[in-house]
Amino acid sequence: MKHFFAHRQPACRTTLSWGWTCFLSLFLVCTLRASDLLAPFTLELPIPANQALPAWLGQPETPATTFATLNLPILSPDSTSSLLVTVYFQEKPDGFLRISWQGTQGAQLLSDNFYENIGMSNQRSLLISPSTLIGDGTLTFQCGDSTLGIQRIRFEWLVNKDGLVSPDVVDYLVTPVIGASHLSEDFNGQANLTQPGAWQGQIVTVPMTDEALRIEEGVEFSVDLDKVPVSARLAFKEAGLPMGKRLVVWINQQRAGTITPSVPDLLDNGFVTDSDTSTSYVGWRDGSFYAPVSLLKPGVNTLLFSDEDDADSTSDNSGAAAFGPGVPLAMKAFVLQLNYVPPAPVKADPSLPQFSMPTGPISPTETPSTPPETNTP
Repeated sequence: MKHFFAHRQPACRTTLSWGWTCFLSLFLVCTLRASDLLAPFTLELPIPANQALPAWLGQPETPATTFATLNLPILSPDSTSSLLVTVYFQEKPDGFLRISWQGTQGAQLLSDNFYENIGMSNQRSLLISPSTLIGDGTLTFQCGDSTLGIQRIRFEWLVNKDGLVSPDVVDYLVTPVIGASHLSEDFNGQANLTQPGAWQGQIVTVPMTDEALRIEEGVEFSVDLDKVPVSARLAFKEAGLPMGKRLVVWINQQRAGTITPSVPDLLDNGFVTDSDTSTSYVGWRDGSFYAPVSLLKPGVNTLLFSDEDDADSTSDNSGAAAFGPGVPLAMKAFVLQLNYVPPAPVKADPSLPQFSMPTGPISPTETPSTPPETNTP
């Protein structure tokens, strides 16, 4: 294949006196105004004429400059809230998307280039700290082209809360209302390179990429192993794979299995519906795979990816990448984990009765002797 249960609530009629009606109306208005201040807000571009803006967001401006520019006046609700800004945009070849803040402390460059040099639709987030948002200010997006290339911008105010975090996590976590928690470093506006290789106990983590790259033309990754591990796992982030498709993993020119990247929450603003009602996703999705070590060997090993429909069960051993024509696909944060410790043998519990089985072969007419009954639990 290429690619709700609805529960109707019974009607309820309530009669309120005039005084209660006024009180309830006032209560609702106050509640809406308070929630409007901190509720997540998505700004669509180009901005619709009837677009209602929250109280903390001023009227957007697009001044006539050499490079396409969008100015967004922002009034911080308090001195302790951070602002998570998620941008959905189309990268332009050899271009840039610069993000800056002009506030009471002067001009600050938040990201000199939000692009990841993949030349396709992308989604990235930027966390702006309370120390930057002191007082009123203007958030500016500037593209190195005559058009901005931004489809939408999502704003979410975040506050500090107590939480339980492993002592091994040195950075603080950022948790939006939708999606998983991330380290704040992931939202610093800079290029997030793959972490360096690491050796923890007998687990070796090998980075396979050092930046985001396009792979639809067939990129072959290679790794040189001293010996074959007892188990292996690969993990990455991908962008561009259509919904309903999965990635085929080829190890040393042999089909190793398939990966279906995680499906984001349907409330995620990365979902886009075209005029023909087909839905695609703009952004990065996680994928992981438990690799069969029987396909690995000492020396140089190759890894390759292709795609197939969820309903396609055909396969061959050609190992050739076969992505659909004109379908851009990118990958980043690709790592290979290798375990060189064999699994610990299961030890018998000495408190339980122990039985032994015959060591020789059992003929079809022969059955092992039944152990005597015992009252021992």
